[in-house]
Amino acid sequence: MATPNPPFPGSGSCEMNPQDFAAIQSLPGNMQCVECGSPKPDWGSPKLGILFCFQCSGRHRGLGTHISFVRSVTMDSWTEKQIAQMKAGGNDKCEEFLTSHGVSMSSEAREKYDTPAAELYRQVLLARVEGKPEPTELPKAAAKAQDADPNRYKGFGSSPPPKKTSQGSGMIILLAVVIMLIGVALWFTFGVPPIVA
Repeated sequence: MATPNPPFPGSGSCEMNPQDFAAIQSLPGNMQCVECGSPKPDWGSPKLGILFCFQCSGRHRGLGTHISFVRSVTMDSWTEKQIAQMKAGGNDKCEEFLTSHGVSMSSEAREKYDTPAAELYRQVLLARVEGKPEPTELPKAAAKAQDADPNRYKGFGSSPPPKKTSQGSGMIILLAVVIMLIGVALWFTFGVPPIVA
C-alpha cells in the first residue's frame, strides 16, 4: 500500500544544517537581531522569516504561534518548509515590507507583528515557498476581544449579573425558616409533631 505524499516535499522535521543556517545568516540584516541589534542571532520565526536573539525570543513566544512561531537554530527541529520560509525572508525584507505599510519598527513586538501588514507578509512569505500567487490585499483587522462586547466582564463570568430581589421576599423566607426551626425544636424537646399547613 502506497503512503500518501506529504503536503510539502521533505516536510519531516530535522535539525537545521550549518549550510542552511549560513545561507539564512547571509541574508541582508540577518547578522543582527531584528529587535535589539545583538550580533549573531540564533533564534528565528519561520512565519516571519526573521532572526532574533535569545532575549528577544521570549517576546516573540509571547505573541503566540499564529503570529510568530519561535524556533532555536541549534536546539529545535525544523521542517524543510520552515527552512525555506527563512531563506525566502530575512530581517531587512520583513522590515522593508512592514515599514512600507506604515508599521514603525521602533514599536513593541505586538504592535509590529500583530497587524494586518504583518499578516499579509506572513501570507506572502508562505505563498512564495509554496509556489502560489502572492496575496496583495491587506487582511481585515480582527476585532480585539475587549472591543467585541463591552459588557463582557459584568456579572460572574459571561453570565449577566443576578437580579436584585425585593427585601420583602427575603424577610418572608427568613420568617418561614425560623418557624420551621421552632417547630423542629418543639418536636425534639416535647415530642410534639410540627404543624403542617
